[in-house]
Amino acid sequence: MKLKIKSLCGLKKVHMKEHFDEIQSLVARPKYVCGKCARVASCGSHLCKARKLQA
Repeated sequence: MKLKIKSLCGLKKVHMKEHFDEIQSLVARPKYVCGKCARVASCGSHLCKARKLQA
């Protein structure tokens, strides 16, 4: 079953356990951080309040 979420910010622990491999690919080499919950992702569209990380 494929993970169906709007953003990583709304993930619950059960989703993380069930879809770990898919989530891992979304957060590899992070370029963005959520300004609300501090989760990171390689694409800003996976976060609700994405802010680009400084190099």
